[in-house]
Amino acid sequence: MAKKTLAEKMAENSKSVVEALKTNTIGSFSSTENIKKNIIILNELKELIPPLLETEFLALKDNLQKHGCKDPLKVWQTNNNNIGITESPEEIVYVLIDGHNRFQLCNELKIPFNIQIDNFESITEVRNFMIDFQLSRRNITPQQASYLRGIRYNTEKKLVSNNLISNKDTEAIFPDGQNVHLENSLILNDANANLKVHLDNDISPDGQNVHLGSSNKKTTAQELGEYFKVDEKTIRRDADFARGLDKLSPEIRKEILAGQIKVEKTKIQRIGKAKEVNEPINSLDEIETIFQNLTKEPSISVNKNPKSEKLVHERYLKLTESLNKAYESKTAKEINALKVAFNKFLEALS
Repeated sequence: MAKKTLAEKMAENSKSVVEALKTNTIGSFSSTENIKKNIIILNELKELIPPLLETEFLALKDNLQKHGCKDPLKVWQTNNNNIGITESPEEIVYVLIDGHNRFQLCNELKIPFNIQIDNFESITEVRNFMIDFQLSRRNITPQQASYLRGIRYNTEKKLVSNNLISNKDTEAIFPDGQNVHLENSLILNDANANLKVHLDNDISPDGQNVHLGSSNKKTTAQELGEYFKVDEKTIRRDADFARGLDKLSPEIRKEILAGQIKVEKTKIQRIGKAKEVNEPINSLDEIETIFQNLTKEPSISVNKNPKSEKLVHERYLKLTESLNKAYESKTAKEINALKVAFNKFLEALS
């Protein structure tokens, strides 16, 4: 059976979102109350729900008290194995995937609620569904939408890399820096053994993608851009933004996404690109310090040894002399002499 393309999977998710927006209930309620009492909340899924401002949370609370919980909460029927629990791996569990704020308030206020059970093959499918579902809502902010699109892109890229590894496909970089996607029929032999295997990105330094045997194949960013109706460059910036936010502590990330604190998006994106930033960032001051360090121009360190300082000064005088001669004569000979003097000056600095 042919593997479904990303576009096909997204189309299916889109249909699921439409269906989920309709009021739905379970066919039989014989075990509903037992399910309600044993609903599981996974932090990695809960974090996909854009945080509410305090005013929004209070408005939701007031609405539930006045009108009750009209729309059913969505739960994923799965087993312990699919959510990483090794004990009793085949035991059926029910994971909350939509309605986290309503679930909290209904339990606190003793307000009855209904549930809708959905089936997904993996937690990755659940994450993608939740992202699509949240992006379909009108009250989502631009930053929240950017974060969710970025998560979606990073997830898809990880899946692509894993598939390439499992299928023994290879993406390589030629010496000129261009990424080339090699199909199964192409085998790396002695003639191209100097190619460097690379699975982290699908874009070369000049922004071009090269696909051998599949010249019309779209990149993940292009597919998601079309799906979410934004430019592919926006998707890539969203990915950096999501990676940057994920390097923050959950508290700071939540406050930024809720609009409670303001941080320039470009700073978060720059942090997202930095592979050397791995520890959780816990404050705005840390964000600013790390950003300044990442964007700081590298300084040339000069040995303070007196002999070294004298050498640097001599080279500087020689460089100045060569510069004046080259400027006055404008001959190839003097220009070459300037190049030699400049290189020697750099050597003295190192």
